[in-house]
Amino acid sequence: MWLDDGRLVGDVSSSEDWYNVIQYGEILEGVGNAVEQYDGAIDVEGQVSISGSGHKMTGKVDFYGDTTIEPVDGDEINLGLKVRSGHSGFHGLKYDVGAYRQVCSNGMMAFVSDMHVEQSHQDPYNPGLAHQAVDAVVEGADEVEDRLEDAQEREFQNYDEALLVLMDTGIDQYFDEPVDTFRDALDEEVDSDVPSLYDTYNAATRALTHYVDDDVPQYALDNGYEDASQLLDYGNYGLPDADYLGEQAVENRANQYIDQPDETDPYWDGERETVRDLRQAYAD
Repeated sequence: MWLDDGRLVGDVSSSEDWYNVIQYGEILEGVGNAVEQYDGAIDVEGQVSISGSGHKMTGKVDFYGDTTIEPVDGDEINLGLKVRSGHSGFHGLKYDVGAYRQVCSNGMMAFVSDMHVEQSHQDPYNPGLAHQAVDAVVEGADEVEDRLEDAQEREFQNYDEALLVLMDTGIDQYFDEPVDTFRDALDEEVDSDVPSLYDTYNAATRALTHYVDDDVPQYALDNGYEDASQLLDYGNYGLPDADYLGEQAVENRANQYIDQPDETDPYWDGERETVRDLRQAYAD
């Protein structure tokens, strides 16, 4: 695959039985057509970014109007759509219902997997999927709001457990000092000593939105948002229990200490004892 400007973006099959080229402009036109079906009832704005190599595209469309929700008083969130595709032979076309948190401009993505729509390049471009995705944004506001309200009721045992959960998501790779970064983000989001799933997810997206170096490409950040989304969506299980995520993070960290004692440095002074105490609490 070559772009018009001569850049090589990937090797793909020349047979349409195995690979169908879906142009970025075609995808965006499909989303535009899907929005137009509402005949001006919703307002949108957005942006599109293409990786330096040209092999990945990310589009972000924010919706305004009936798609604005307020799961917490004063915490308004605009639902929107993330569109991703690529030309490398490994990336399909994906539509994710996400959101944009107005209070601190946090980017959110993909926290209700039932609203996720995608196709592979093995099939010809299906413009109907764009209509499904836009419909999911417009018609799914109540479902997303309910999800976020429920997430406020599910709490971790303490602040340190929420910090361990953030480290366990894998998004620590985007920061030079992830523990300090997550502490700062949690301090901004948490009003008590017991963070909720909602607080912790907002801390994750705050960190990714505000504390990542400018040279990190958008497609890499999209992967980070997707990793963070496990705090609000666990596939077929829906909204996860804080106890489940907490115990999983504690066990994973304990296993690092057990299996790699010489290579495992504490995240903070006393962290080893924190992990031991949390592990004992779950055992009891």
